[in-house]
Amino acid sequence: MIKIINKISSVKSTNLVYLVENEGDIKKLDFLKLDSKIKLKIKEIIKKWENNQLDFFLWDKNIENLIVFFFDSKWKKTLIEFLAEKFPKISNNITLFSNHENNIETFLDTCVLSRYKFENYKTKKEEEKIYIFDDSNNKDKIEYRIETLKNIIFSRNLWETPPCDLTPEKFMEQVKKINFKNTKVKVLSPKEIEKKGLNLIHAVWRGSKYKPYIVILERIVDKTKPTYGLVWKGVTFDTGGIQVKPDSYMYEMKGDMCGAATTLSVMKELDKKDLNINIVACLCLAENNISGESYKPSDIITAYNGKTVDVIHTDAEWRLVLADGMSYISKKYNLKHIITLATLTWGVLVALWHRYAGIMGTDKKLISNFLEYSKENFEKYIELPFDNYFIEKTKWDIADLKNLTEGIKASSTMWAAFLSNFTDNNELYTHIDIAGTAINSYEAYGLMNKWMTGFWVDSISKIFLSLK
Repeated sequence: MIKIINKISSVKSTNLVYLVENEGDIKKLDFLKLDSKIKLKIKEIIKKWENNQLDFFLWDKNIENLIVFFFDSKWKKTLIEFLAEKFPKISNNITLFSNHENNIETFLDTCVLSRYKFENYKTKKEEEKIYIFDDSNNKDKIEYRIETLKNIIFSRNLWETPPCDLTPEKFMEQVKKINFKNTKVKVLSPKEIEKKGLNLIHAVWRGSKYKPYIVILERIVDKTKPTYGLVWKGVTFDTGGIQVKPDSYMYEMKGDMCGAATTLSVMKELDKKDLNINIVACLCLAENNISGESYKPSDIITAYNGKTVDVIHTDAEWRLVLADGMSYISKKYNLKHIITLATLTWGVLVALWHRYAGIMGTDKKLISNFLEYSKENFEKYIELPFDNYFIEKTKWDIADLKNLTEGIKASSTMWAAFLSNFTDNNELYTHIDIAGTAINSYEAYGLMNKWMTGFWVDSISKIFLSLK
């Protein structure tokens, strides 16, 4: 629960959290009629010039504890990193009070996202209460931000949902339940996928009893404006197929749909916003499981666009799923740009760990927007190499293409190169590998919780809102 209040009397037994950056900020606390000793202790911390936290028990029915954070921007840590270390340790029932309106978004973001918990399957749930005390008429700005945070949480919750409760069909049903105002939802059924010749996604599905779906989300604001196609995988569970994954990696594979979860959250976020571009998002939903019907290494499959693909590895299923999705929307819509996004490679983890997403492709202007965004914001992108050398290495002797090129260790780039063969109308192409940033299996930091983070919802939404 996140609620805006303009009177402290609206809450009971809360922890009032306040940020100070200089002595002048203390004056905003005058309404509490603090004891002079408390003010003195706050001033002492400021004079020491050390990032720190002070806790005061106020014996008040409304404010049980006053928690004061002192932050100085000269320290190596950012404000987000500092707050993210503090917020998870505070008990439930928090009231945020910012010293300056410029810090409201950071304060709110860090509190909500660093304290995220998934308790949908717990028999006893602990209610989270977060209030924002607004004394400066920033309600509209705060409400706008709360909606974004809800969409980030929505994507996290989808990832955390167990695969038994989020099959491709159930994922599709989740999309249809959303009350979009300006976005059209179209669904390709399993029969339509087979009939239309989307053979790559059909092959990936064959080993599972849960049939595939393709969901198209259309946000067309003006047909004279450029259209961006977003194609993201929604593999609701990935065993690796016949070339099965090691058991230590299997648990995380319920998260192989987080590209689609992120996309869906982005479309929710942008549905009511004023856009200067058109967006067509394609969610490719399937499960990669094992049975006597599973596709096999050495199978050669004809893609939707007519190109043949030799299956070198069945755990490279996402390339097949995305390839058909790309060809399908490339044929059906007049696209100028195609963006693919998925949790893809160990290679991007080796290069960038859980702190940066890898971005590459031919759409240099769009890529530069992401890199520029990274300079001032928490979600970060690093450009990786991409050129014709890698694309040529995706070609094969006994088929047009192979879905894995052995020997070249630049796996993120190689797999983007494979997908570029499916920009059938020479669309400008961008590929983003969020393997480390979306599924943060190492440690929580900043706005990133451990496991599904909702990475990309915020950055892509803001970047798309700036495009013309």
